[in-house]
Amino acid sequence: MTDRITDRISRRSALKSLAVSGTVGLAGCGGVFSGSETEYGPTDVPPKQQGIKEWGEKLNEHARQANIDWEQFSGDDIELTFGMGLHPYSTTFSTTSEDGTAVKDYFEDLTGITVNYEIVSEDKFWSETESALASDDNPYDGIMNGLWPSGGYHFGDDGESWVRDLIPLINNASLTDKQWLKMGDFRRQTIELMSYPNADGTVELTAMPNGIEFYGGTAIHKPTFETLGLAEPTNFAELEYCARSIAESDQVSRQGIVSRTSSATLSAANWATMFKTYGGEWIDRENRTATLNDERGVQSLRRFGRMLNQYGPSAPGTYDWYSNNDAYSNGDVGIMYSTPQTSGIVDTQIMRETKWLPPLPTEDGRDPVVDTWVWATGITATSDNPEAAWLYIQWANSRMANLLLSTRQWQGDGPRAGYARFNYIQNQIEQGNAPPVPGEGYIEAFNQGMDAVPGGKPDSPDEYPPVPVDTPQNMNIMRRAAGAMSSVVSGQRTAQAALDEAATTIENEELLSESSIPERYVADDRFLDRDYGQQYGTNGN
Repeated sequence: MTDRITDRISRRSALKSLAVSGTVGLAGCGGVFSGSETEYGPTDVPPKQQGIKEWGEKLNEHARQANIDWEQFSGDDIELTFGMGLHPYSTTFSTTSEDGTAVKDYFEDLTGITVNYEIVSEDKFWSETESALASDDNPYDGIMNGLWPSGGYHFGDDGESWVRDLIPLINNASLTDKQWLKMGDFRRQTIELMSYPNADGTVELTAMPNGIEFYGGTAIHKPTFETLGLAEPTNFAELEYCARSIAESDQVSRQGIVSRTSSATLSAANWATMFKTYGGEWIDRENRTATLNDERGVQSLRRFGRMLNQYGPSAPGTYDWYSNNDAYSNGDVGIMYSTPQTSGIVDTQIMRETKWLPPLPTEDGRDPVVDTWVWATGITATSDNPEAAWLYIQWANSRMANLLLSTRQWQGDGPRAGYARFNYIQNQIEQGNAPPVPGEGYIEAFNQGMDAVPGGKPDSPDEYPPVPVDTPQNMNIMRRAAGAMSSVVSGQRTAQAALDEAATTIENEELLSESSIPERYVADDRFLDRDYGQQYGTNGN
């Protein structure tokens, strides 16, 4: 089977849209990258042909350190297909060098198992994946999963999960070396948020993380702030003041601020941090009513909408993930309200001129309550070869693979999509095995942002996530919220009117009914009292 990117996205244009300028790389570093200088120098990334070969071999060398028989299915002629979104996680592994070899092809050298990717554009991926999972002839053995839709994948059509529980695979000694896999690298919070309850009281882990991020960070362009004598904003009122000052100044040619504002579901992600920080609640789980139109929620959208409409670039209400990054990368704005993980897509020189700020409090002193995302990979319930798929997921989400994904590795590559094993990556940076993460203040902002994400914490198991990702209806609920947000940013409706309509629609569509969200998904004890280390294999790591 030939890998393909659907929806008229050519491999060339896909990679171009993900390319990062600059030449910071890992070649010539010490530690796991020790060795003499190559012809491309100690800091430049190698040509694609050489870089793909080097990393494929590194991944296999790392895999052979595990106490796993990687060749246990080599005689079975297994061919796996993964449905993937257009994202650095998929393109880094599937990009071919001049001889037609991709990094993922080295897994076949290791195991005898062939892996094919079908890559779909982000605007189509979630809906097409859901259609595939619900169909009788689902073509995928595995899928790129994400935190926001994962509850729906676990619930399936009617309580029949579309994805497999990874815990039995993790606990299968013939398939997994827990000491090598090192699940302890991941934040407990990340694993908890990707876990869902079954009707019998057990809990399933739906996917293996490869990237984590928080939403609602603030990137400020330092030269712009210095030119205008602006201090770093310390709350939302000051953020709006800075955006207005930049937009109205004749000393700079930039607009004030950009964020994701389109009506696509995930465009609500950054506003969700502002919404929660102001004290908004999306739903009332006990009474099963929509509450996103209460006073606090309206207050957050009123400010967000005003900032982006009056002090942002043209065509407010249309900016998706790519155009949000492009606006900041091209120098169109002085502030980007976004996730720091977008910094890998932003022009390298602009990133050198950027400082990332941790999530902001409100002007009346409310502490940040932060929205989050997890990129992950899961195994479909219909796969005929779940054990083989698990071997690939381990390989492609190992420590070495996450290091690969966390920095640009060859010419034309722009991953920086990892950081799921954040402390491990930070340790590799400190040891000189990886370049610093992009943007001043990135690590501090990341740590403070993730620490302010509610839900799944061992000391507060009854604390709900920042958006209803614990329910099967999160994507449907947040789709209505995103539409309301976009209409306010574009100036079509007031915040109150938009959220009133969204709340009414959510209730009219019965998205909060018992049949749509069984009680086990919203119960205060949904994470139960279990041995985390035993369940997920973190003991001893």
